[in-house]
Amino acid sequence: MRSLERHRAVGAYALGVLDEAETFRFEDHLAECPRCATDAAEFGPTARQLMLYRQATPAFVPALAQPGPRLLDRLLGEITVRHRARRRRLLYGLAASVVLAVAGPAVMAF
Repeated sequence: MRSLERHRAVGAYALGVLDEAETFRFEDHLAECPRCATDAAEFGPTARQLMLYRQATPAFVPALAQPGPRLLDRLLGEITVRHRARRRRLLYGLAASVVLAVAGPAVMAF
C-alpha cells in the first residue's frame, strides 16, 4: 500500500473491510500518522451505526424477487377501506352541515 493510499484507507479500516495484511500495514501507519488516527477515531461512531443498521436489516432480497400472489389483493383491500372511511367522513360532515343550516335559523327564530 503506497503512502497516499494509506491515507485513503481510513474509512475501509474503520469499517473493517481490509484484509489482514492491509490491516497490519495500516495499523503501523496509524501509529505514526496523527491525521489518520484522528480520522479513524472520527469514523468510529459512523462505522458502529452502520454495523447496527446492517444487523437490524433483513437478509438480502434478490432484485428480481416477485411479490406474493395475494399482495395486490391485500393492497387493493386496504385502499378500498381507506376510500370508504374517507367517503363516510365526508357524508357525516355533509349531514352535520345540513342539520346546522336547517336547525340554526329555527333555533334563532325562537
